[in-house]
Amino acid sequence: MTLIVPIAADSPEYDCKLPPVFSLTEAGYMRCVQSVQALDLTRFDRILFVILDKHDRRFGIADMLRLQVSRLGLDNAQVLILPEPTADQPETVAQTIAMAHLSGSVFIKDADCGFNAEWIPSANCVAVHPLERLSLVDPQHKSYVTVDDMGFVTNIIEKRVVSHFFCAGGYGFADADEFMAHYRKLRGFGQLYLSHIIFAMLLDGKTFRPIFTDNYRDYTIEHP
Repeated sequence: MTLIVPIAADSPEYDCKLPPVFSLTEAGYMRCVQSVQALDLTRFDRILFVILDKHDRRFGIADMLRLQVSRLGLDNAQVLILPEPTADQPETVAQTIAMAHLSGSVFIKDADCGFNAEWIPSANCVAVHPLERLSLVDPQHKSYVTVDDMGFVTNIIEKRVVSHFFCAGGYGFADADEFMAHYRKLRGFGQLYLSHIIFAMLLDGKTFRPIFTDNYRDYTIEHP
């Protein structure tokens, strides 16, 4: 299983300002590195931090990331540099799968939040967290997940509160090739989120399990 941390979001303000996910915490770790520290990283054969070439040339991010993962002793962690900005997160993941020649299962972790999870399976899954367990949350920018009584994900939708579970920023796909097949089907429909890929797979009869998380933290709220 490969852990993918896409950190390739671009914005005009990043032409002269370091993207917030690369800023340092009090412990001296970048927020994008902090975002995975609570996971059981021994579960992953490879860990890929995916960044943009323009950000690396401007801020020297790749070298900083390599120092950070060396400090953590993550010998299986690498920095993958995309030559050009992508349209959205699914395209970043698709390019990562293609460039790194990935096969098997992949787990995608958002870089702007953190959580604890007891297990991460090599299967289709979505990390979820209940709204009522947070004192500080930005609900309008979340995707929401419904889970049935048998413990299966039945729906996932952007920016509409259809459940008390929101997506906590972790997405597992049992087969990278299957992700790519559904990504290609949807690519022509404008801006995509990973929730769109998951919803399309649900419609095709694929099953997803929820990963129930603890200690969820949204870095965009804590450190805007």
